[in-house]
This record gives sequence, structure tokens and C-alpha cells, in this order.
Amino acid sequence: MKAGILLLCVLLARLPAAAADFSRETVGTGGSEFLLFDLGPRAIAMGGAYSGLSDDAYSLYWNPAGLARIPRLSASYQSSLHVADMTYHAGVFGYRMKESVVLGAGWRYLNMGEIENTDLAGDTVGKFTPRHYVVEAGWGQSIYDLSDNDMELNVGAVVRWIHSVMFVQADGFGGDIGIQARFYAGPFLYDFGGSLQNIGVGQSYVDVRDSLPFRARLGGTIYPARGLALCLEAVTPVNNYPFAALGVEYARHFDKNLSAAARAGFNSRTLASLGPMSAMNLGMGVKFSDISVDYSFNYMGVLGSQGTHRLAFSYNLPSKSSRRYRER
Repeated sequence: MKAGILLLCVLLARLPAAAADFSRETVGTGGSEFLLFDLGPRAIAMGGAYSGLSDDAYSLYWNPAGLARIPRLSASYQSSLHVADMTYHAGVFGYRMKESVVLGAGWRYLNMGEIENTDLAGDTVGKFTPRHYVVEAGWGQSIYDLSDNDMELNVGAVVRWIHSVMFVQADGFGGDIGIQARFYAGPFLYDFGGSLQNIGVGQSYVDVRDSLPFRARLGGTIYPARGLALCLEAVTPVNNYPFAALGVEYARHFDKNLSAAARAGFNSRTLASLGPMSAMNLGMGVKFSDISVDYSFNYMGVLGSQGTHRLAFSYNLPSKSSRRYRER
């Protein structure tokens, strides 16, 4: 418990001065909002309550400290179909370089669909297609000096380049930092995680440089039974009210090469604007040997009855020789 309080204090101490703007009145005042398009059907199906649970290549997005939990190799490709013909694609990769260090890399591509271009008189003068690109690299490390039989501590960081193409092009640079702790003492195994996201230099369109959509995440996961994970997370964005996320996952192993998981989640971010149904998320996953397929769906309320579908294919290799993972 003392360690958890210490970790929370460290995160709070890193909040920027802009924290005074955490309110509904500042909605739309930040730039590069496409950075908030979530990644990973597993995490999304659980409402985004993933900072503590994160243990794969999608940690590049949720909490870079989670990279340190990749036993050997994790790679995934995600394709998403959003409302209004928007498409979102991403690839992420993480590889254990040595006993305590995992390196990762990823890319994202968001196509906003074709939009009519009008002049000041309202006449159509053509069409254009806004596009956004992100390239990122991350590092996760286990801190053995602060770990013992009762606690395991990881830290991580991500750097990213942001590029957008509209009428003009714009670039920006940012990154995340994160921390994760796993506690073995007590009746149940539980995780604690936190991250500060989108710290850096925003994109500049002509003479105006926008701020990045900074937010702080703090979450925990408890494992009350075999195959069952319960997650809770609080998120504080710089340009909106704080919101909460809840998630549950139940995984069952049928044999050493086949397992399946059912997931559900709740996220209050769009509760007031898009209605209760938009806050609900559902998903499932199937894993055969080292290959897994994950799917998530959430209804978008007034934005469209078709909702948002996300599908990801992943390849994850278990550790063969890592002493740390063999002992755990």
C-alpha cells in the first residue's frame, strides 16, 4: 500500500501547469485529437481500463511500462472501421532485448474519409482527404533494485512523431512515461499502473501551434480467480472532465494451445454527450498456439447505429530462457 501511494505521488508531481484547465469548458482547445483514438481490441473491450493490466505491444499506447512484461516477442496489427467512413490502422511490436529491457515500435494511420471543400460562398470547389500518421518507439524496463518477493516494479517511456496532411501539412513530437507495479502479498494478485500521455510539442498549422491532448491515467487490476481480471481506471484529460473506466475479462484455457476470452467494459467519457449505450464495450478473443485474434465493438450513440468495430491479429512468443518469468 505504501508503495502504491508513493507511485501515485510521483505521477501527480509530474502533472503540468495546464491541469487547472481540466474542465468541460476547455473541450476542443487541444490539437492532435487523433492521438486519443484507442488501440487494441482487448483493452478497448474492457473500457480502456488497461494501465495496470497492460502486458503486450499495445503498451506503447496505454502504458509503456507494460512493455517490460512482454516475455519474448509481441506483434500485432489492428484494423478499425469508424463512423462516417473513417478507417484506422495500426501496427505495434515489442521485443525483449535482454533480461530486464524490452524495446518496442509502432505506427498508426487514420484516414478521415473524403470531405467536400467549399469556398467562402459555400460553393464546392473540390474534395480533400485528411490523413494522420504516427510513428513511435518505446522502452520498458524492470527495476530489480526496487523489486522483491512481494512487489515487482517496471517503468517505461515512448517517443513519437506526429504528421498530418490536410490543406497544409503539420508535424509534432511527443511522448509518454509510465510506471507499473505488481503486488504478490495479500489474498489476491493485483497490479497498479499509471502513465502521463502526450507530453511534448504540438502540431503547427501555418502560424498557430496547438497543444497536445495531454492526459494522466491511473488504474489497477485484481485477479480474484483463475482467468478472471477486474480493472478500474481514472483518466484526467487536459481538455475535458475526468472520466472513469471499468473492465472485466474472463479467459479459459481448453488446452495448452487453445484459449478464449470474453470481455466487457464501461467508459464514462462519452456518457453525457452520446448517451449510456456509447459507454458500453464488448469483445472477445481466441488464441491458438502463438496466434491470437481479438475483436471489440462499441455503439456510438447519435453518431451512428453501426458503432465501431475493431479487429486485431497478434503473434506472441512465450519466454524460453528468461529467469525472471520462469521464477514467477
